[in-house]
Amino acid sequence: MTFQEMQSLMKQAIPLAKQMEGDWQARMKLALHSVKVDHYMKQPISKRVIQKLLEHGVSYRRISKNYRVGRQQISVFEGMY
Repeated sequence: MTFQEMQSLMKQAIPLAKQMEGDWQARMKLALHSVKVDHYMKQPISKRVIQKLLEHGVSYRRISKNYRVGRQQISVFEGMY
């Protein structure tokens, strides 16, 4: 992820964190996690995107619903390259 992309994500995460209650660091961590997942969900499906989503704890079910593909097709993307 480039510096500009990360800066853009931070700009989106700050207002989201301000709406939450509790410790600032915890709110910011949750907001940034949510914004990152949304960012990757908007990307076209690829091996790198699927790996990043799985690293962030997104389930196979959510990935398949977002991209309208089956579990087997996700496995095909994982096995590429």
